Amino acid sequence: MLANLVSGSVLLVLSIAYYVSAAAMPPSILDTTVPSSAFPKLLAICGAVLSVALIGQALYSAGLARARPSAAVPEERKEPGRLWFEHKRALGLLGIVLLFVLALELVGYPVAIGLLILAVSRYGGYPLSAMSVAVAIGGGLFFWLFFMVLLGIHMPLGLWSRLFAAAHGLPFA
Repeated sequence: MLANLVSGSVLLVLSIAYYVSAAAMPPSILDTTVPSSAFPKLLAICGAVLSVALIGQALYSAGLARARPSAAVPEERKEPGRLWFEHKRALGLLGIVLLFVLALELVGYPVAIGLLILAVSRYGGYPLSAMSVAVAIGGGLFFWLFFMVLLGIHMPLGLWSRLFAAAHGLPFA
């Protein structure tokens, strides 16, 4: 409980600092209707909301522990290997995200985000099926259309678009 309270507080301070630094970003000549600081601000807000939720959960758990002291079991005595297992799971997700970033320029955003959705669902234990592939394809198309069409933010199409443009004598933008 104390670890969640401390972690939530530290993450809240980091989220606020991240928002302040995002707000201080100068406008870019490449800005469209959505400024370049919009996504970092959104991340900071999401981080702050999740931090407040973690703090609230820690305070709620502390209240329950005080109400029923016999039911409270310190986290250290629950399962010794469980905390390391959770860290290994987080490192696995970090590896998947790093592969996504590396694949982004090669295969393009729509394919890379679809593969990310599929990889995360498989990593979470969801079986590979026609439904999971359909969700990955739909998610890739949805996010690409959301950023490109709705928000007007350019997303890389990858090596395939350059090869197509070169094969047809088109200038690549």
